[in-house]
Amino acid sequence: MSGKVFVNYRQRDAAGNLLPHALVVEALAEQLSVYFGHEAVYFDTTLRIGEPYPAALRARLLETDVLVVVIHSTWLSDLADRSGRPRDWVRYEIAIALASSTRLVPVVLTGAGMPLPQDLPPDIRELAHAQCVELRFGSLAAGMQSIVAETELVVSPQAPELVVAVEPLPDRSRIGAAIGVFLLSILLGCANIAVRFVPFPEFSAAWNAALFAGLLTFYLVLIVLVSGCKFALRRPIDWLDERLVRTSSRAFVVFGTGVFFLGLCMVALMLVATAGLDAGTLLLVVAIGLVAVVAMAVAWLRNQAHTPDWPRRPALATPFWVRHACVELETRLKSWTAPLTLAQQRDAQLALANIRGAVAAMSTPESARLIVWWRKRSPWVTLTHAALMAAAVVLATVALVLDWVADGPDVLSALCWLGAIVVIVGSFAGAIAFERGGDRGQITTITTTIQERLASLEKQLAVLSRPGLIAAHRLRSNGRT
Repeated sequence: MSGKVFVNYRQRDAAGNLLPHALVVEALAEQLSVYFGHEAVYFDTTLRIGEPYPAALRARLLETDVLVVVIHSTWLSDLADRSGRPRDWVRYEIAIALASSTRLVPVVLTGAGMPLPQDLPPDIRELAHAQCVELRFGSLAAGMQSIVAETELVVSPQAPELVVAVEPLPDRSRIGAAIGVFLLSILLGCANIAVRFVPFPEFSAAWNAALFAGLLTFYLVLIVLVSGCKFALRRPIDWLDERLVRTSSRAFVVFGTGVFFLGLCMVALMLVATAGLDAGTLLLVVAIGLVAVVAMAVAWLRNQAHTPDWPRRPALATPFWVRHACVELETRLKSWTAPLTLAQQRDAQLALANIRGAVAAMSTPESARLIVWWRKRSPWVTLTHAALMAAAVVLATVALVLDWVADGPDVLSALCWLGAIVVIVGSFAGAIAFERGGDRGQITTITTTIQERLASLEKQLAVLSRPGLIAAHRLRSNGRT
């Protein structure tokens, strides 16, 4: 079902002055355009410049399925004042619609009433027998709802635009954070080599560089362990994520989880401290850890950022966003009472379109590529993580060079360096593999279950929207029937 809507109204009086109700009619036409589409609603201001008015008007009337006739307080007197003129366009439009069996929806404004048959010319007398909708002061929204409900019996509403989420590449702030972590790590490592205040002043510069590289490697290993645990527990995490999106306290849960992991890091550092590291070493390790954790947290929060408006388009299409959007729509549909207003119907339809767009964006073949995922979708194993890896590699290499300069090249130091590089790069690659595997698993779960969930939401929306027709008849019964 499709169709066209034509808005019939009188814009000016016999003297050419703009009638007060013209602005109300313009708002009505705009509301109909939003719901049914601008191409489906004909209004006198939509004619192209230079287009012949009589021919264009007749062509549009012949393809119109619903004629909305706006009746204002002086409608009858204005009609009588033009009875002697060659062409009264308001009367002409109604006559053409009646002759072509177009459905009429009379809209009676405040201060007006439906005309009686004896008050109308013969060619538009049938207008008096049409059921009307009242658009009164103080109940404008309900009146608009009724008009749209009546029109929707013949004309299909415009399908909401499917919004495919655009996933931007990392911005300069993320790149700057990664460069900052890298340079800070190198700077602290070089300072440690030059001053040799940690962990043991009597150690050589090479050993100090190696130990500092080992501290960075410790964080990389810790990250891969956390990522591995997340991957191993991905099904319970999916279940927990579904429960968390249903609570308003998720931010506190996330904060508590972060504090828990930070506490684990501190416990690990305390265990390392018992091995002989002094207070200066611990302070340095904690400083580097905090910088890395804060940088990754900022990156994660930026990915989770959204506007307070609803329905909102996803800044980044993620499984959590889809779950959260579905739960939010479910909550709103349960809290709304029938009949839904036009704004509620359109918001719900846009929310459904946004969810479908996010699922489509996550399911594209390009998003499955490793480099694309790492640059766009990785929640916290990001450029900062790569900066830690690069700094560890550089410092391990510096330690090797300093050792060879002091004692000459040897196979043992080369093998130690190679083993360190394998651990560093392996931890980095392992964390990425675990995170990507978990993310793709969540996407697969979402895409296989979302269609049934969306169908249920659409059914709920249809049930809540259908009583709008009942409301239209209830409001109409207060007028002339």
